[in-house]
Amino acid sequence: VEHIEEYVCPTTTSNVFTGRPAFRFKEDKRPLVVFLSGESEYKAAETLPDFAHELELKHGLDCEILQAPPVGSGEARHYIYGMEILPDADLVVVFARRRAFQAEQMKYLRQFLDRGGSLIGLRTASHAFDARGGGPKGHEEWAAFDPEVLGGNYHNHYGAGPVATITSAAGAGDHAILNGVELPLLSNGSLYKVSPLAAGTHSLLIGTIPDQPSEPVAWTNRYKASRVFYTSLGHPDDFKNPQFRKLLTNAVFWAIAKD
Repeated sequence: VEHIEEYVCPTTTSNVFTGRPAFRFKEDKRPLVVFLSGESEYKAAETLPDFAHELELKHGLDCEILQAPPVGSGEARHYIYGMEILPDADLVVVFARRRAFQAEQMKYLRQFLDRGGSLIGLRTASHAFDARGGGPKGHEEWAAFDPEVLGGNYHNHYGAGPVATITSAAGAGDHAILNGVELPLLSNGSLYKVSPLAAGTHSLLIGTIPDQPSEPVAWTNRYKASRVFYTSLGHPDDFKNPQFRKLLTNAVFWAIAKD
């Protein structure tokens, strides 16, 4: 099953085969969270379905996962289907890395944000749509997605190995996303270099490794009228940490609230 999920036919929804938005009962009033999954370094194809199931089972949300093929599948990795559902979404969660999806699919993401839809970016979302010119003809990159939408400034990362200690940022106070999250957190993921953040961002968490300057690892931003949260956390071990899952669950409800 694990081999099939990773290499042959990852879990899909009906919209992949029909080319139409996934079926939803008219009476279904649950907030809809759509995950755009397309990275292979941090096992998003495994961690996101598990987290989405938790959101559905414990928190009463409706979740859809749009899964792109893994790295190693050639040009197929730059294809995704089902973004037609985004007009109905309350929140989009992006966990992708260096993909150039079809222009007719990317337009739904841009329209979603233009209408003020909320977005969460996880780890490689900072370079989700920067394929460095490697996408097929007719596909679209959004290299400035990080500074424009997320408010970030990703420019590489420190080497793997040092455990990052995650603490509250100065001025984060009692922000709703940090409510009930026990700090410090420890993360095995390499610390991303993102300083300085864009003007208007609100830093929530800071990461530190020995003998290096600290870096923001979680913050909020506004893109037009859209409420945005980003964290460079997202290593598989982070998803095993109840405090990270609490942080991410808080972020989901903060984003959906839009108040």
